[in-house]
Amino acid sequence: MLKTYSLTKDTLLVSSESNIKNSSVIYVYGDEREYIESFEHKYDFKIGNILTFDDRVAYDTMIDRNDEKSLLVSFLFPEIHEGGHLDNLTTSVVFLVFKNKLIIFTKQKLKFIPELLSNMVLRDVNNFIEEVLLKIMQKKFYVMLNELRGIKEKIDDLDSKISTSGPRRPTFGDLLTLQKYMIALSTTYGANHKALDFIKKNFTTINDIDFTTKKIIDEIYD
Repeated sequence: MLKTYSLTKDTLLVSSESNIKNSSVIYVYGDEREYIESFEHKYDFKIGNILTFDDRVAYDTMIDRNDEKSLLVSFLFPEIHEGGHLDNLTTSVVFLVFKNKLIIFTKQKLKFIPELLSNMVLRDVNNFIEEVLLKIMQKKFYVMLNELRGIKEKIDDLDSKISTSGPRRPTFGDLLTLQKYMIALSTTYGANHKALDFIKKNFTTINDIDFTTKKIIDEIYD
């Protein structure tokens, strides 16, 4: 599926999927092999493979035939859910960053992305790509922090149960589940830190980073 957004004055508005060429932001999820393969052929990298990453990120600079520079960068997003295996507790989000266009890829639809993009009001329309990218990152880290808080509460609750009635068989299952969650979150934070380092170092390849943008990046680091 494709969701497209166009910049109108200072706001991102949902646009027609038939107007992909003129869209400012495109969100691609699910089985869009033809569209994905067109970028794989043009830039000689495998988006499909990157979308399967569950413990690492990808990042690189790209130059097309017209010497236009762009960036490829991916992040990991935690999907903490009951009964999950370690290999499906995270999902990869891939960004193609151009001077005036941002394309986002995920294997499955992440609800927060279209919710965030729809009617997004932008501070600086001249550098809106970096602002949109960083707002998505901010939202991702906010969700990750909430997941961490939720796990902390589960750990505290489990600790209280053990103190009250001692360890029982179900307790070990709960401990294993929490351990898997913590491994997933730890992996996600570590991998995303590398991707953020890459953006901070290379974003000037596409657009200048102003003081406010630098401040947002620093806040994400914190």
